[in-house]
Amino acid sequence: MRENCNKQSNRTKFIPLFLVEPSLVLPDVLHVKLRILNRLIDCLLAECEDRDNREKVRNPTATAIHLQSIICAIRNCGIKFDAWVDDRKGRKFTSLAGEDCERLLRRLPLQLQGKLQPQTEAKTLRLWILLEKILLHFNSDVTGSSVQKEALEFLQLFVQLGRDGSKGYGKVLSTMLLKSMNLLAVLVGFVAKELRKKNDVLKHIHHSKTNKWNSTADVLIIAKKLETPEHVREARLYRKLDTEYWAEGLIEESRAKRSRCAEKKRM
Repeated sequence: MRENCNKQSNRTKFIPLFLVEPSLVLPDVLHVKLRILNRLIDCLLAECEDRDNREKVRNPTATAIHLQSIICAIRNCGIKFDAWVDDRKGRKFTSLAGEDCERLLRRLPLQLQGKLQPQTEAKTLRLWILLEKILLHFNSDVTGSSVQKEALEFLQLFVQLGRDGSKGYGKVLSTMLLKSMNLLAVLVGFVAKELRKKNDVLKHIHHSKTNKWNSTADVLIIAKKLETPEHVREARLYRKLDTEYWAEGLIEESRAKRSRCAEKKRM
């Protein structure tokens, strides 16, 4: 860890106050899967942006057809997806949930056919197919050494695509997935399906209900509430205090009055 701090590698920037070297490292399957898929999606978007930019140089009126084709291909897999450009962070795209990852790995290779560069399309499709095979071992009792050949081919293809000029490929993947396959015997015990489900629920609640001013605190509060569903506050009974308002048609008159006011404003 101290060596990583000096080199600022492996996502380590500062020396911790208490330097405790880990004695046992277990893979977080959900995190690993999301990290790899985000990297591959980013590579697809970068490749299509590069193609669109080159065509725009030749034809200034050209549109971003290649980028839109990739976005449509991902949406055709049954996933809500979009990509945009952030003023500070550059290219951004929709984050995936746990179920989205499995659906994307299963359906995207077929959707990508004919939408990539002809010179590297076969290698890119092979990359996605290999990743699905590798990650399937997380749901089985098969040892990691049995996919060593597929893992090696995955890395070789990733590096080769970078040498062929495809944007985003070539650099070392910042994940310990492939090493973990050789160090650990069986990975099915670390799948954490319940954690994945909880993560998806929290993400959905965060994007739909929280004010996002303090997203970390919101997620922690929601997670704690999900652990104690028996203490959820029951809905309060509504008492109609003004019986005349409800019984003698005054409520209908009030609604008609509001509609007339709305029509006047539109006019």
